[in-house]
Amino acid sequence: MIGISLMVVGIVTALVSGGLTGRMVTRFGEKRTLYIGQFFGASGMVIAGLAKTGAWLLASVPIISLWNISMPAAQSMMTHRVSEREQGELQGALQSMRSITFIIGPWLFLRIFGWFIDAKNQIHLPGAPYFLAGALLFTAMLMATRIEQPQLSQSSTGPIPDVVPPESIPSAAIAPILDSEENV
Repeated sequence: MIGISLMVVGIVTALVSGGLTGRMVTRFGEKRTLYIGQFFGASGMVIAGLAKTGAWLLASVPIISLWNISMPAAQSMMTHRVSEREQGELQGALQSMRSITFIIGPWLFLRIFGWFIDAKNQIHLPGAPYFLAGALLFTAMLMATRIEQPQLSQSSTGPIPDVVPPESIPSAAIAPILDSEENV
């Protein structure tokens, strides 16, 4: 069953990422694609949390996979809000946040799962991590509906020069300057 589920996740993710994301953005725009993807992700997480059998969990995979349409839309919206020179910083910040969530997420959801399946607790709810994930995604979706789209213009700040004059770049000595006759 694990092999089949991983195969289904891979196929559905490839179909959604490769064939559906661009069409959704073209048809609905970035903002709507963002919160539509988050809605399906939240719905799929709730279905996974309610799953009593492997078949139900497997049925939640295509719904959760529709969440994959939201990240490209979100990244596109963010890149429109920064200059071309800040794109690297933005992508670095996004990757840093993603890395932090990859550290915190497993620990958090493991603790929640452990607490809700512990025999000492009155509430037995093995799907609790999925419910939390669904609640977080639903909250993100509500926040995404409040995002204002900037009006994009062709060239609002003027052309970007090919060469930046050296006097406009602050610098400090990086290494000592050696005489050409000096042997290193």
